[in-house]
Amino acid sequence: MSRPPEDAPDPPDPLRAFISRSLRSAVTDVSEVIVRDTTAGEIDRVSFTEDGRRRSLVISRVPHTAALEVRLLPHLARKTEHVPRVYARGIPPATASGWPWLLLEDLLDAPAGCDDLLAVVRAKAAIEQAVAADGPALAALGVPRRLSAGALAGWPEALVHGAFDCAAAVRVERGIVLVGWRQAYVGCGLLDVAALASDAGVAGEPLFAAYGEALGRAIGPELVAAATRASGSMTRPSRVGDRGGAAVEESPGSTGQGSG
Repeated sequence: MSRPPEDAPDPPDPLRAFISRSLRSAVTDVSEVIVRDTTAGEIDRVSFTEDGRRRSLVISRVPHTAALEVRLLPHLARKTEHVPRVYARGIPPATASGWPWLLLEDLLDAPAGCDDLLAVVRAKAAIEQAVAADGPALAALGVPRRLSAGALAGWPEALVHGAFDCAAAVRVERGIVLVGWRQAYVGCGLLDVAALASDAGVAGEPLFAAYGEALGRAIGPELVAAATRASGSMTRPSRVGDRGGAAVEESPGSTGQGSG
C-alpha cells in the first residue's frame, strides 16, 4: 500500500471544523473530555486555542424527553446576559438516534452565585422582563404553562425557572448567570423565589422584597405565605448530568449570542 507524501496536509478534524464554524474563528489544538456521562445526558468539555489563548466550551447532550432547554436557551440567550451563551445547537428528528445538544460557554468551574442571593433574584427578574412579551414564542418552543390558584392566581404569569436553587446560579464577569432550564414553565414566578429561600435556608422576605422591587410590584405577606406553601408542595427536580450523540447542526448565528 502506498504511503501519503510526508508533506501531505493532515486529514480534516471534524471537531475542530465544528468549533471554528460555530465561533466563526480559526481554532487549533482541539481536544474533548467527557465530564459527565449518565442515562440522563452527557457533558463534554472542548478545549482549544483561539487567537493565541487557551479557552473551552461545553457540549451538553440530553435525551428528547429533556430537550426543552435545547429549544428554550438559545431564545433566552438572544434576550439577556443572565443565561449561558449559546454558540450552536442541534435538534435531530424524533426518529434519529442522536440526542439534542447545545454548544455553550464553559461555566463548569464558575463560582456559585448564592453568596449574593439578592443579586440572584434580581437576575431572575431581569430574565422575566426580557421575555415578558414573548408568550407566543415561548409556547411555540414548547414551554408548558401552569395555572396558579388562590392568592397566587392574581400574580402576572412569567417564565419560571422551575429548579431555582443555589445550584442554578453562577457568577461570571458580567454578573449572575442562571443555568439548568430543563424544568422551565410559564406560571407564577414567586415560586422560584420561595424555592431559592428554602434551598439557601434563609428567610424569604428579603428575597421577595428584592424581587418585587425589581419588577415594580408590591409583594405582601399573603403572597409570600402562599408562594412558600405552594413551592414546598412541589417535587424537587433531579439534577443528574447529561448524555447524547450526534445531531443535526443549526446555524450558530441563529441560536444565541456570539463568541466572547
